[in-house]
Amino acid sequence: MIELQNAAWLAHRYDETSDNFQFVHLAREAHKSVTFLSDDYLPADLQKHIVARRDLSDLPPSETPLHFIFHSGFCCSTLLTRALDLPGKATSLSEPTILRDMVGYADRGANKERYREVLSRTLQLLARPFEPLEAVIAKPSCVVNRHAESILEISPSSQAVFLHAPIRVFLNSIARKGITGRLWGRELFLGLGSSDKPDLGFSENELFGQTDLQIAGLAWLVQNRIYQTLLAKFGENRIRSLDSETFLARAAEVLERLGELFRLDITADRAQTIAGGEVFQRHSKFGDQFDAEERKREREAGESAHADEIEKVAIWVEAVAQGLGIAMHPPASLVD
Repeated sequence: MIELQNAAWLAHRYDETSDNFQFVHLAREAHKSVTFLSDDYLPADLQKHIVARRDLSDLPPSETPLHFIFHSGFCCSTLLTRALDLPGKATSLSEPTILRDMVGYADRGANKERYREVLSRTLQLLARPFEPLEAVIAKPSCVVNRHAESILEISPSSQAVFLHAPIRVFLNSIARKGITGRLWGRELFLGLGSSDKPDLGFSENELFGQTDLQIAGLAWLVQNRIYQTLLAKFGENRIRSLDSETFLARAAEVLERLGELFRLDITADRAQTIAGGEVFQRHSKFGDQFDAEERKREREAGESAHADEIEKVAIWVEAVAQGLGIAMHPPASLVD
């Protein structure tokens, strides 16, 4: 039997047919070289171990909390996750696959009671820190957002931030990535679930006739609506919003405020050190040099090539949002 209290044994997958969890061995240092905790990014030769869910019944609960960075995509969420990996204070997890497995499990018709039991066990497994008394901060993939309500219900000690990019920044990111970005936008819209779409006011034929950026814009709106639902239910003591531009412009202040929300005790000096450190000087996904000026040049290139399309779709999204009562600027901001 593996040492289940050891966070190096990452809870990676869940198989509902066998009711088993798969663990992979990933030491803390290895986390830094992995963009996402998915099979596409994890080393192929990791040690694996299968444990039946019934054999986890005696696992003691974690003494430290599990917090969340829910996000809209293309909003510097990976950068924020890396910045909050603070040995002695917090362990961060970038898009653990097992949370996507929970979405797939529910979508395949899981019994509601059993689903909540499995999700509860999954959250318990993710909450294991590398060092005693560290918090764990998980950044799920975007499709997990529609399960955020269940997650926060099951884990009442969890706090969360909803990180999003303003609509024009979001559409710029989609457009400049070409067909890959446009496909991602459509896949995100589909992944957010059919139950989220009927009251957007469009028939299937109307959705089929919309452009890639329009569909991506609707996915962005669905996520804003999910956040509004979470805020109404759990209040700003548990969940706050943050936009990517504020994060980049005021990184130290954001980190200090997140330290308060997640109870990490990040002092102003520590926040300044992190914000001026290497994490903010490298591309969060690829690891090469990538500072604020490089980010600005990349965005300007996207605006130059796609400005007309981005602006027209942004105005259209704003009109749709007004009709549906969805805020373009999510309330309860982490910083003023």
